[in-house]
Amino acid sequence: MKSGKQRRAEIMTRRRERASSVMGLDVFKPLRRLPCGAVAADQARLAHNNTCGALPAFYLDRCFECRDCGIEEVWTAKRQKWWYEDVHGSIYSTAVRCRACRRIAQSRVAQARLASAEGLRLKNELKNKIK
Repeated sequence: MKSGKQRRAEIMTRRRERASSVMGLDVFKPLRRLPCGAVAADQARLAHNNTCGALPAFYLDRCFECRDCGIEEVWTAKRQKWWYEDVHGSIYSTAVRCRACRRIAQSRVAQARLASAEGLRLKNELKNKIK
């Protein structure tokens, strides 16, 4: 029986192989049949992208190297669909950080916001005391 870590490693290896095997396909060209592992794009939900070019017909798994730690990661077609269609991300944006580094960056931003809010609160208290 394999551990969860071993199973995830196998899944990621298969995703990398699948992504590298279909990288030669043009995602903007409509096809009669979707390639293996592709997720169909909903053109109506991509209307928020103000572009003069064609919108993608489908999404494929993409390999990328994390900007912070340098580990190779796969941005799955399902996550791309969520990013572009549900969150309304720019069609020109791509993933640049692995999940672990993304969480670290998010916590760093959250801490900075808390510190800023605390500083503003103290500043307002001082202003009120002076008046």
